Amino acid sequence: MSEDKSINRKSKTKRKKWSNKKKVVVSTISVFIAIIIFLLGGYMYVRNKIYSNANVIKDSDYKEVPGITNVLLIGTDARTLDEQSRSDSIIIATLDNNNKKIKLTSLFRDTLVNIPGYGEQKLNTAYALGGPSLLLETISDTYDIHIDKYVVINFWGFEAIIDQIGGIEVDVKDYQLEELNKYIGESTGGNDCPVTKTGLQVLNGKQALSYARIRYNTGDEFERTSRQQEVLMKVAEKLRETKPSKYLGIMNKMLDYIKTNIDPLEALNMAYTIYKFPSLDTEQLQIPVPELAEGRLYKDLGWVFLMDGEQNAQILNDFIYNDKIPNVDEFDYYSLYQKLAQYAADEDIYNSENGINPEDYENSDVELPKQEEKPQTPNPPVEPETPNPPVEPETPNPSVEPEAPNPPVEPENPNPPVEPETPNPPVEPENPNPPVEPDKPVTNPEQPGSSSEQQVEGA
Repeated sequence: MSEDKSINRKSKTKRKKWSNKKKVVVSTISVFIAIIIFLLGGYMYVRNKIYSNANVIKDSDYKEVPGITNVLLIGTDARTLDEQSRSDSIIIATLDNNNKKIKLTSLFRDTLVNIPGYGEQKLNTAYALGGPSLLLETISDTYDIHIDKYVVINFWGFEAIIDQIGGIEVDVKDYQLEELNKYIGESTGGNDCPVTKTGLQVLNGKQALSYARIRYNTGDEFERTSRQQEVLMKVAEKLRETKPSKYLGIMNKMLDYIKTNIDPLEALNMAYTIYKFPSLDTEQLQIPVPELAEGRLYKDLGWVFLMDGEQNAQILNDFIYNDKIPNVDEFDYYSLYQKLAQYAADEDIYNSENGINPEDYENSDVELPKQEEKPQTPNPPVEPETPNPPVEPETPNPSVEPEAPNPPVEPENPNPPVEPETPNPPVEPENPNPPVEPDKPVTNPEQPGSSSEQQVEGA
């Protein structure tokens, strides 16, 4: 009970923090949209309509975007946009014209999801395997949310923006310093601009980007996404203070670092919609919510977030479409425990069958190239697994033909041998009539002699 109260207090604190973000003239989403507009030649519109109160362009030239529009903001750590890489930052930016506000939802990149065609993987793997389209499909399937627009920004481009605006002010904690400098070294090939102290200070592009990307020894993924949002908001605030004359120089630096599927007119209409909001408050959410997820080593995937997918999907939909802030008192913890128990049971079977020790894959998120997971897709191999063709030779029906011993049955008819059984020809000697011939004395040739003798006697 005390733990629930503690969680509830944390939730109330968050709600208060969200509602106090007043009068932010440029939010994160408007930064991304503004970048697109600049690239499309909308510089004059942005300068006059978003960054000043001057009503230079007629409202009738643009249309407000009705209802709710979701745009997926994807930050990558690749050197170029065409290079296959993991998505390092995944944020759903919601333009809510029903309630006249902007919402930012950070999706944890290490969340365990089902990627279409690839099975269980981390969410950020979808971008490496299939780019923005596969990431959009995975998010739509996982959270039952409609989202088809995206903006991809390479972090090296964001570094250029920060340098152009003179850096941003960040409060660096002592436990962050070592990891921050490690990432600076990775990005430069040698730490040529280390952060040497803690506390509130101005960071340049490399330093600020490294600060946003810190992952280890600094709390957890929730803190990491908070730092990313902090950097984005500080960039937005600094852009608001920047003279419009510098915008084109900033955009020239960004040309090679952004791609999107939002067409020019739609981007302008979105910017116009933001301009029409009475204030540009932003509300923020992290998915999965910490109370309905568990982070741990899992199978051979390294560190992942195991979540109650149904509850987190409902929370996200309520936040975006119903303008509802999560309430921990409504969470179903028993459902979460059931999901975690099922994950544990599946993992035990998988590890046992494959000889997996999850601790061997603790750093796999850093070292494993995601594009190599394509051949791991067991679905294509399932095609040759179809042993149905081999079932054809299994049909012993052809061999049943030689089984037909009916031809040998022909010699079984011993009727021909019955033919020699006909001893009827020997019956011919059965007619003993010729042997009656010795009966010939009937001819009695001697009788004439005897009669003559009688005649002699008579004489």
